Amino acid sequence: MKYFAYTIDPLHIGSGGYRLGRVDNTIVRDPGTNLPKLPGSSISGVCRNYAIYQLEEKEQKEAIDCANRDPKDDKNNCGKCIICKTFGYASGQEKKNQVGRVKFFDGQIVAFPVATMIGPVWVTTASILNEIGGQGTPPTGDKLLAGKDLIQEHDKINLGWLYMKLEEAKEIQLPEEVNLADNDIWKKINERLVIAPEWLFPEIVNSNLEVRTSVAIDFKTGAADSGALFTYEAIPRATLISFDVVIDEYRCNEEIKIEKVLKIVQSGLQLFESLGLGGMNTRGFGRMKVLNLDN
Repeated sequence: MKYFAYTIDPLHIGSGGYRLGRVDNTIVRDPGTNLPKLPGSSISGVCRNYAIYQLEEKEQKEAIDCANRDPKDDKNNCGKCIICKTFGYASGQEKKNQVGRVKFFDGQIVAFPVATMIGPVWVTTASILNEIGGQGTPPTGDKLLAGKDLIQEHDKINLGWLYMKLEEAKEIQLPEEVNLADNDIWKKINERLVIAPEWLFPEIVNSNLEVRTSVAIDFKTGAADSGALFTYEAIPRATLISFDVVIDEYRCNEEIKIEKVLKIVQSGLQLFESLGLGGMNTRGFGRMKVLNLDN
């Protein structure tokens, strides 16, 4: 199933290191497109953890006991609780490993918010819209395409440092048949979509990421600690992201049915909205609302 998520806060999934350049702490990017992405491992790990909170009392106790096993015993997972059976497990010395019944794939940016002289717009590409089941025609040259209502008073638009010609798109629309928990978000983005050329989209995204600066505080003086200044980037709030989750029906049986697996996964995804994921989680980062969960 394809899920659509809307970032409530900036989202920082770190690449695990530092580099010389625009910021110290960078976020994960797709090596082929250089676009920021949400790794499937991050979605899976956080979903697994949050799903425990939503279990019934008996199943929850079993899952918590499993999660609290001492790593020194080299028996990290019990292989018997509902979480192990859903997400998979590795049991160390017992050598009883099993892949999960559910697979998570990397999340990709669908529509990226950019402030302009005509208000916020969400930038995307024709290939992205068509891939997720929407409609989009690619622009020619270095032009941008938008819906008729958006370009009534403006024929040019600024995207950060770019100033480009804006023309009416023949087709531009997010997927229609999506069971959404919040139609207002979907409609707002749909009304202000802008299609950019494929070659320009990574530049627009990377030029408009949120960049923050932090510094360690010296406990004795209460002032900034010398030499402790660092910067980090994040996917901004109001970004629309999509990711795929696939349930392996051939591994499901009477012991754990597809419906049970789906319920567990969606219960974990539901808590992304309140508990968040990624780094800087205690500094106003990380909350993301999955829009098309079953109610």
